[in-house]
Amino acid sequence: MEFNDFVNAVLHGGAITLSIFVLLVFLSIVTWGIIIGKILQLKKEDQNSGAFVRAFNKATSLKSFRSANQKRAAIDYDLGILFEELMNESQKFADEFPNAKWMFTVDKGLPEHLNEMLDRTMDRVNLQMRERREKSLAYLATISNIAPFLGVLGTVIGIINAFTAIGKMGSAELAVVAPAISEALIATALGISVAIPASVGFNIFQYRVEILAQKFDRFSALLRNKLENELVLEHETSTDIHKESF
Repeated sequence: MEFNDFVNAVLHGGAITLSIFVLLVFLSIVTWGIIIGKILQLKKEDQNSGAFVRAFNKATSLKSFRSANQKRAAIDYDLGILFEELMNESQKFADEFPNAKWMFTVDKGLPEHLNEMLDRTMDRVNLQMRERREKSLAYLATISNIAPFLGVLGTVIGIINAFTAIGKMGSAELAVVAPAISEALIATALGISVAIPASVGFNIFQYRVEILAQKFDRFSALLRNKLENELVLEHETSTDIHKESF
């Protein structure tokens, strides 16, 4: 089928059929816009987080690394945001509760209140980052579900138009029913062509979101251990150290 035949089939299909075609074209544009935007977003976030982790692994202390990292690049990626939030909470706690007990032992580490605050902060940042990564994915899932049905609706209307043409012309010759049948098949094909990239994009991005979430969890555990060690070593007293030597 040539492009002119496609245009003629759409324009002569009636108001309802034309509306379905326009809606499917609009959904196709939305789908590819989301796919391209999400590719760029996740790729940028993954690259920024990777560069952050490489710099983090070379750091000798979290405080010195924090200053250097703030100068290195804008902190708009998930691991950098987590790092800043945990550092802020721990520094605020140390300033507000200077007499808190810090013990570097098997069963005691950070003060209980700080420990709970850091847990809540990690959960909050994790939810915020997951929400940001999954933004617009629901649109892809919805489009992948409704696009085939819109195509089927266009097909049904095309068949109805074919039978209407047969009734009006009193003939079932190919020249009479071909335009309506062509319109029906085009609607089906267009619906499927919109649904396929939306479904593939949704599944691929869901997988990428899970991978990033796993990287986030692994780094959270690493950061938490390193932060706890540095905080306790910084704030525990010489009496505490002496007690633990026995």
